[in-house]
Amino acid sequence: MGLVGDTYTLFLREMLIFKKSLGTNFARALLFPIIFILFLGSAGSSPKNVPISVVNYDNGLSALNFINQIQAGSSLKVTSATTEQQALNLLSKGTVAAVVVIPTGFSSGTANEVYMYLDGSQPQAVSVVTGTINSVASKFQADVVTPNAAEKGSQGVSVISNYAYGAASNYESYVVGGILIMVAAFGSVFGSGFTVLSDRQLGNLKAFLTTPINTSAIFLSKILIGTVQSAFSAYIALGIGLLFGATIAAGALGFLELLWIVFLTGLGFGALSVALASRMKQLQTYALIAQSTTLPLSFLGGAFVPVSLLPATLQATAVVNPVYYAINAVRDIMIKGYLPFNALVINSGALLIFSLVMIAIAAILFKSTSDQI
Repeated sequence: MGLVGDTYTLFLREMLIFKKSLGTNFARALLFPIIFILFLGSAGSSPKNVPISVVNYDNGLSALNFINQIQAGSSLKVTSATTEQQALNLLSKGTVAAVVVIPTGFSSGTANEVYMYLDGSQPQAVSVVTGTINSVASKFQADVVTPNAAEKGSQGVSVISNYAYGAASNYESYVVGGILIMVAAFGSVFGSGFTVLSDRQLGNLKAFLTTPINTSAIFLSKILIGTVQSAFSAYIALGIGLLFGATIAAGALGFLELLWIVFLTGLGFGALSVALASRMKQLQTYALIAQSTTLPLSFLGGAFVPVSLLPATLQATAVVNPVYYAINAVRDIMIKGYLPFNALVINSGALLIFSLVMIAIAAILFKSTSDQI
């Protein structure tokens, strides 16, 4: 029947097997995100060294003292920016969690306002930033007053917060954005690699290899079933997240973009799991190696905490981490309400390259292993 026909036939077989164990697959896809959403949603530890950018238009003694006080301790990591626009560009890229602007006249007392722009997509970081800035501002001549009170002539430093990015976000959306990709990756790992090992142990793989079926069709069908299970698991996780209060700010278009990102994630990790399973004979060994690969990639990709809060040496690994690109795209869609075309191209391109490389490696390893069966 040719490569396409053989792949389709074997894929239908995999779907029938998946249907028989639908209850187990559904339970696994259901419990995993619930546990993580509940656990991470209740986690109350405050992040350290939250990156913020400060624009000092005053440069007077009081302004310098203000900056020294907000960077005292380990709560905030302060970097300087020349202009407000430069700092806001860093904020929009997620490089910093907040921007603080000290206007001209702050030290002389003619300006009593400190402007603070926050990225609402990082709720825990925002909490640390607002607490620190408000605490320091209250030490300058008077208690912190609201902008309305300042308009009435009250003295003191007024912190004017502007949630310029991710204004409608919540912590549930942030958590679900990371869990969605992590669940997609695990769905592929369980759907592709485990079926390779299962067929080998049952003798089915050897039987397939003795038939006229195209060898490439065998591993391609395994990758495809992993991609399907990936989407199945991810969208159950998304549904649970929505029930817990997460939102998709980008609406219906964002939902379609999520489909695309999840598909590419599942395709890449499905191929990765087939490559790993091709060199293993025991399910226990495969499970250990697969989890030891997927979990660190999820952590370093920002599934639990923003990559900007990781140590510099770990931040550097994000460039070659496919999970990082997938999570970035999902969080832009769910939290910020849009995924710029250039970001869509970059994130999709990175995931597509990852998928093609993994498919090529899986083909080589599967072929060499099948010759020995």
